[in-house]
Amino acid sequence: MEIWSTCMLLSKTRFWKQLGIWVIVQNYNSILTLSHLYRSSDALLLHENDAIHKICAKLMNIKQISFSDINQVLAHQLGSVFQPTYSAESSFHYRRNPLGIDRHVWPPLSGLPPLSKMSLNKDLHFNTSIANLVILRGKDVQSADVEGFKDPALYTSWLKPVNAFNVWKTQRAFSKYEKSAVLVSNSQFLVKPLDMIVGKAWNMFASKAYIHQYTKFGIEEEDFLDSFTSLEQVVASYCNL
Repeated sequence: MEIWSTCMLLSKTRFWKQLGIWVIVQNYNSILTLSHLYRSSDALLLHENDAIHKICAKLMNIKQISFSDINQVLAHQLGSVFQPTYSAESSFHYRRNPLGIDRHVWPPLSGLPPLSKMSLNKDLHFNTSIANLVILRGKDVQSADVEGFKDPALYTSWLKPVNAFNVWKTQRAFSKYEKSAVLVSNSQFLVKPLDMIVGKAWNMFASKAYIHQYTKFGIEEEDFLDSFTSLEQVVASYCNL
């Protein structure tokens, strides 16, 4: 890491909710992995397996969905984000920043309620964003209307839309699409699935279920508690946007 100390570290992970590949300790694995990645990465790209599964089933009409099918959809989505685009300064230079969102929500400094009481007390009726990136590729991208993404109501009160919204455009098409648009959003969209995973894992942990399967490999209860605390703080921070 010392060699790459000036580089942005981006991690990609998935929320494992799909019943077809369910294992009883998956929520444990999710909170341990996510909390570690959160502490060691500059940015996380999160995907829900349920959403990917629906794409395979409903949009691609795949009857027997395999890991290969799911990974193909994920690779397609990642490619649509990371295929180079031109910089704002010049149409002859590609952007070096792999992701246009440099906003990060840090956990609050004040103490939190007990973990057993930390849950969503209200539904999120509006998806507040910290930052949004729209990537437009292909024909007629220069005439595309993105004014709706500049509405201050979409963003937090402490960040102006001019700082929160970016749009990248390039006439080079992605894959075989004449036109394509991608939205990468740092928003409250992750709150519900993350809170659900943390809640299920906490219920299992409170009853000491399967903890012995981890302690025999050197993962102690304190490691679980650190992971719960980290992710509960993330949930709380995003709820308070």
